[in-house]
Amino acid sequence: MKKILKRLATGFLAFATIVTALPTTAVHASEKQYWTESAERVGIIEKVMNDGSIGSTFNEGYMKVEGETAYCVDINTNFKNGYKTRADASTRMSYDQISDVALSLEYVKQYTQSHSGLNYKQVYLLEQCVVWQRLSVHLGWQCDNVRASYDEIPKAIQDEVYAGAKAFASENKGRYECGGYIYSGVGQDIGQFWAKLVVGNATLKKTSSNASITDGNGLYSIAGATYGVYSDKDCTKQLATLTTDNSGNTDTVEVKAGTVYIKELSAPAGYKVDNTVYSLNVEAGKTATLNVSDTPKVTDTLIELFKIDMETQKDAPQGDASLEGAEFTWKFYAGHYTADNLPSEPTKTWVTKTIAEKDSDGTIHYVSRLSDEYKVSGDSFYTQDGKNVLPLGTLTVEETKAPNGYLLDGAYMQANGSEEQIKGMYLTQITEDGDIAVLSGSNQYHVSDKVIRGGVKVQKRDLETSDTKGQGSATLKDAEFEIISLNDNAVLVEGKLYNKGEVVKTILTDIEGVASTSADLLPYGKYRIEESKAPEGYLTDGAEPIEFEITEDGKIVDLTGTDTSIYNQVKRGDLEGVKIGAGTHQRLAGVPFRITSKTTGESHIIVTDDNGQFSTSSDWASHKHNTNAGKTSEDGIWFGTSEPDDSKGALIYDTYIIEELRCDSNKGFELIPPFEIVVSRNNVTVDLGTLTDEYEKEISIHTTATGKDGEKSIVAGKEVTIVDTVTLDGLEKATKYQLKGWQMLKEENAELLINGQRVENDYTFTADSEEMKIEIEYTFNASSLGGQNLVTFEELYDLSNEDEPVKVAEHKDIDDEGQTVLITERIITIHTTATSEDGKKEIEAGKDVTIIDTVTLDGLEIGTKYQLKGWQMLKEENAELIINGERVENDYTFTADSESMEVQIAFTFDASELGGKELVTFEELYDLSNPDEPTKVTEHKDIEDDGQTVTITEVPETPEEPTEPEQPTTPDTPSKTTDAPKTGDNTNIALFLGLLVLSCAGVAGTYFFKRRRS
Repeated sequence: MKKILKRLATGFLAFATIVTALPTTAVHASEKQYWTESAERVGIIEKVMNDGSIGSTFNEGYMKVEGETAYCVDINTNFKNGYKTRADASTRMSYDQISDVALSLEYVKQYTQSHSGLNYKQVYLLEQCVVWQRLSVHLGWQCDNVRASYDEIPKAIQDEVYAGAKAFASENKGRYECGGYIYSGVGQDIGQFWAKLVVGNATLKKTSSNASITDGNGLYSIAGATYGVYSDKDCTKQLATLTTDNSGNTDTVEVKAGTVYIKELSAPAGYKVDNTVYSLNVEAGKTATLNVSDTPKVTDTLIELFKIDMETQKDAPQGDASLEGAEFTWKFYAGHYTADNLPSEPTKTWVTKTIAEKDSDGTIHYVSRLSDEYKVSGDSFYTQDGKNVLPLGTLTVEETKAPNGYLLDGAYMQANGSEEQIKGMYLTQITEDGDIAVLSGSNQYHVSDKVIRGGVKVQKRDLETSDTKGQGSATLKDAEFEIISLNDNAVLVEGKLYNKGEVVKTILTDIEGVASTSADLLPYGKYRIEESKAPEGYLTDGAEPIEFEITEDGKIVDLTGTDTSIYNQVKRGDLEGVKIGAGTHQRLAGVPFRITSKTTGESHIIVTDDNGQFSTSSDWASHKHNTNAGKTSEDGIWFGTSEPDDSKGALIYDTYIIEELRCDSNKGFELIPPFEIVVSRNNVTVDLGTLTDEYEKEISIHTTATGKDGEKSIVAGKEVTIVDTVTLDGLEKATKYQLKGWQMLKEENAELLINGQRVENDYTFTADSEEMKIEIEYTFNASSLGGQNLVTFEELYDLSNEDEPVKVAEHKDIDDEGQTVLITERIITIHTTATSEDGKKEIEAGKDVTIIDTVTLDGLEIGTKYQLKGWQMLKEENAELIINGERVENDYTFTADSESMEVQIAFTFDASELGGKELVTFEELYDLSNPDEPTKVTEHKDIEDDGQTVTITEVPETPEEPTEPEQPTTPDTPSKTTDAPKTGDNTNIALFLGLLVLSCAGVAGTYFFKRRRS
């Protein structure tokens, strides 16, 4: 009963609360009526009170108004089907209350749309419960946790939905336009609520207005651009800020549906700011995207290159060169780089060339730019707004082809007004400067190229011989040549500009007839070289000018070939004279004269005619008749290697030596000394006048031959010297002579030959007086010439003409004692003494005995190597001593340092069995001058020679030891005296000391002898 009363009380309180909470509206008969009904039962509701108790449990029906879903808005009143009137929910609820309920319902609808597995009844139960929960909070029902039975809907789902609805309602205030209706009448009021989304999203997509410039260039980025979103066109009320990402997209911002206004606040890297205000229509629940593009920053101020001549620093080429057609390679890199980190491949490459352009004043410049009219090859240019431009990045330019006549090597760029010379690649960057792009350096440069320079080398040649050497004493040195410019443009030579037709350089030939400029004298172009002065000894005849071109740098144009050389005729002349003898002034016919070029040595003979006259002129005797035969006065003369020409003189420009030669016609005469004449004038005959011979003197020879010591005999030896002292009388001063001599074997009257060669010598001298004394030495091997008489023969030659020496005297008398020297035999003698080591002639037999043979040698040849061999002989048997099958022998090798020497040989051997024998030492001496074939020169082998004899004595027998006698009872008296020393007796001690001294002396002697042998 108490429970029933409690429930009645609770129901009453709830009814009273809803009646007082919901404002009442009067129902008028004219108001529209709406059919409301509970269509079906949907499930059990548990009314959980705020204190946790369950106030009631009941079946909830599916409420509908005119067939449309509606919800109970009074949990404490029972529903009755019937007509109800409708009023706007705002007449009974605040907007926040309406919004809270409507948004909660909106959440459940969205939840159930995204979560499958809930049937429509469960969905309705969740919707009804969130309506009651939100109204309970606002109206104080104390059942904020009303729910469907967990049997209907699991607790986890209900908990998730109720918490989500509460949060959704809180988070989405203002995003939805909310409203509702309250249906009132008999029984429970019901309501309908809705939430209409009134916001949409705005976003922005940004692109480049010139993708050909920005694509692939990291200096341009569409990320980071900021845009303001405004509610008014004047952009004073900012709603949000949009920022672009790397793709040019922004986040979406939520705005009220309708029109918003968007304006760029800051541009991204590499782009200009877009000041345009854009409008965007945003629909509720949808995302509107604004597509915009920014203009990249570029520069249309491009680099201009002006080509100039490096040396003149002017835009006028030198010589035949051109400043047009130089090529430059431009490389653009999409990024900022230095020369050290440039990528291996550029983004774009262009090749341009210089073109001649004329200013308004007529001045011509040679210019290259990044433009199609200058382009040779490469990629398309960057363009923007119809102009060629350069994007942000790095640009390099380098001259890669010099214009005709100029060098690429050494070229440099120079900005206007700058002293810096940029060689090779020039690098500049295009960077941002505010809202524009600029070059990091100048936009105008002069590019200086060095003109190709070369030189010329010309050969002066003899016109007759085509040779590069002058004839006679004429020289091809110091010929003078002028180099003349044939170019329309001026040329700079050694710091001075020369115009067409001017002499730019004068050069001289060297000793070889070559005239050459340096390899860098003449600029690229055409020139003429012509002789302006002939060299010494030559005429200007034959010299023709030559044109040539300079086209290669550092190359000397070679005009030294036979086809390009410049030729000159050598000067030629003649000579003539008359030959007579002294006294009678007899004309001497058939006398030959040698004419010799002092410069070249070329020599020819001219012969006097019957009147003693001679001439080299072709009028006297044609040069072509028996040319240079030199036999008769009719034979022609011609100097040089060219073909004889009767229109020219026979003698080349030179100094000549005129030399009279010996012949029958001038026999008995002293020839005139050679003299010099000079041929220096062309086609002029030099008159020698009358040449007179004086009568000549005779030359005599007196000689004396001796040894070096002045003696007439010399001991035979391997190296002996005969000195021949020669007195010459009748010499002609200043004449060059040669005295020749050789040795003769008197007995055979034949030349002395040693090793197949004649023993001879000569001496050349120039006479400084009519009488002279000279010496000639003959050194040779006379070892085998003992007993021979040698006679010296001499001949004297006049060397005035060394090619044809003339014998003027001789002395060859095989019986002349003064010229004779006797070679005596060399006799070597040996004297020996053989002893023991202590110098005795007797040696006691023993195992190790030594015989010392002291040998004295006389007649040795100093400096000769000898070997002394010795051995022991048994005197009685006259046979060699053999011990253990070998001869007892020794030898000693030495080099003679005097004619007499003493040496020793020791013979040590086992003489145990030789007691009573006499041993004799034999010796032989050998000459070792030829070690492979020693020559025995002497010996000493006399078996009867006591000096060479040593006696081996027997070893004395040792007496036997006496047996010890029995002890006598009475001492015996000694039968003989003894040598045993007594006290105070020093006799035997002295003997012992004597023997000791002799032994030491023997040992020392042996040591000394062995050391001497070694």
